Amino acid sequence: MIWLKRNNTVAQDSPELSSSTEATQSNIKIATVNLFNFIEPPSAFYDFENIYSHGQWQKKCYWFSEFLEQHHPDIVGFQEVFSPEPLRQLALQQGLTHFAVVDSATLVSDYIYQSPVVALASRFPILEVHAIEPEAHLVAAMGLSSEFAFSRKVLRATVAVPQIGPCDCYVVHFKSKRPGLALEPHPLGLSLNAPSDLKLHAETKLLTEQALGRWASTMQRGAEAALLFHAILARRQSAKYPVILMGDFNDSLSLGALDALTLQGETLHSNDIKAAGLGHLSDAALAQVFGHYRLQDAYELFIEANVADNAIHYREHRAPTHYYGPKGSVLDYVLLSNEFDASDSRSLAQVVDYQTCDRHLVRPEYERDAYSTDHAPVMVELALRR
Repeated sequence: MIWLKRNNTVAQDSPELSSSTEATQSNIKIATVNLFNFIEPPSAFYDFENIYSHGQWQKKCYWFSEFLEQHHPDIVGFQEVFSPEPLRQLALQQGLTHFAVVDSATLVSDYIYQSPVVALASRFPILEVHAIEPEAHLVAAMGLSSEFAFSRKVLRATVAVPQIGPCDCYVVHFKSKRPGLALEPHPLGLSLNAPSDLKLHAETKLLTEQALGRWASTMQRGAEAALLFHAILARRQSAKYPVILMGDFNDSLSLGALDALTLQGETLHSNDIKAAGLGHLSDAALAQVFGHYRLQDAYELFIEANVADNAIHYREHRAPTHYYGPKGSVLDYVLLSNEFDASDSRSLAQVVDYQTCDRHLVRPEYERDAYSTDHAPVMVELALRR
C-alpha cells in the first residue's frame, strides 16, 4: 500500500536552462528518472540488510510522487525498478495512466533481489511494447561471446503522442562503470593469469582487477550502445516513427564508449560512403539521408534553438546528473531524432526547455531528500512547430 500526501506548495527545482517560451497545454514533457533501488519492503535489494522500513518506503514514494506532481511530465522513463506494481500505482495517481515494463528483477534467495529493470509511464496511449535483444549475427561479427546480452533489457514503447503520432520511446540503463571482474585464486594456490612463481600481493591483485574490470565494463557498455543503435536504425527504416531515447547511460556521450548513439553522416569517410553505393549523392542529399537516422542530445538541441549566443558558456557549465564524491558527471540523457530538431526542415517540434532537477543533490534537506535518488532527473519540454 502506498501512502501519498497531497501538497500544493512544492519547492521548485532550479532549472539548468529555461527559454522564455511559456509552457502550453500542447507542449510535451519528457523525463528520465533513476529511482535508486525502488523496492517495496519486505523485499531487499542485493543484501538482506537492504530493506526499507515502512516510513522510509513512504518517504521514497512521496518524493517521487511530488516530483511527478511538480513537473507534470507526459512520458517518463524509469531505471532501477525492483517493484513495478507500486511504481505503476504511483504513476497512475499522477495521471500517467499507461505503463510498460519488459522484464523483472532477479530473485536471488528468499526476499533478496538483484538486477533491477527499466519501465515507462505515459499520459498517452502505448500502442506497442517490445524488449530489444541483440542480434546474434552482429554479436558474432563484433567478436563477442555468444552469451552476450544487454546488462538490462532495453524497453521500446510506441506511444501515440498527440499531434505528432506514434513515437518510439526507448528506455535504457547501460552497464555501469563498476568493475565486475575478480581474479579467483588458482585451485593449486597460484594466482590466476600470473606466472607460476609469482603470487600477486593484495594491492597488485586489486589494481589488476580494477583495471581489467573497468575496461570490461566499458566494452560491455560500448557494445550495448552500438547494438541498440542498430536496432533503432532498423526500426526507424521500417516504421519511420520519431525516436526518443532516454535513460541512465552510465557514461558521458563525449567520452567515446557511446559514440555509436550519435554517429553522424558527416563523420563517415568518403571511401566508405562510395563503397556503400551512396557516392552518387550530393552533400545535401547525403545530409538528408543520414539526418533521418541521427540522434541528438536534447540539451544541445535546446542550446542551438534558444540560446545560440551563449552556447559555449552553457556547454561549459552543464549541470551534472550524478556525483561520485565531489566529482560530477552527466550520465542521464534524452536523445531525440530529427523530428525534434528546429534546424531540420522536417521537424515537427522543438526543445523549448531543459532542466536538470538536482536540488536534492546540491541543496539536500534530510527530511525531504534522504530516500530520494542519487541521480538528478532530466526534464525536456517540446513545443509543436507552427
